[in-house]
Amino acid sequence: MIEGRIRHLDVANRSALIVEENGNEITVNFALRTNVEVIEDETVGLMGGELEDLEEGFEVEIEVASTEKDGSIICDSIACVS
Repeated sequence: MIEGRIRHLDVANRSALIVEENGNEITVNFALRTNVEVIEDETVGLMGGELEDLEEGFEVEIEVASTEKDGSIICDSIACVS
């Protein structure tokens, strides 16, 4: 699992730049089947969402499906934690 903050989100290309707490930057690519969970405003619990529901600055936890040769990852699941 990767934990970090969304520095840049490119919904059109289904990718994001995630910055871990130690400053390490990771490029994440979202598969069409990626599970997206966001915080529901009323209950502050997680609910199903779309890639478009994510925003730059959100703290997230990412489940890695695979790692590409260039070091980028394919995301299986992303959950907003802030």
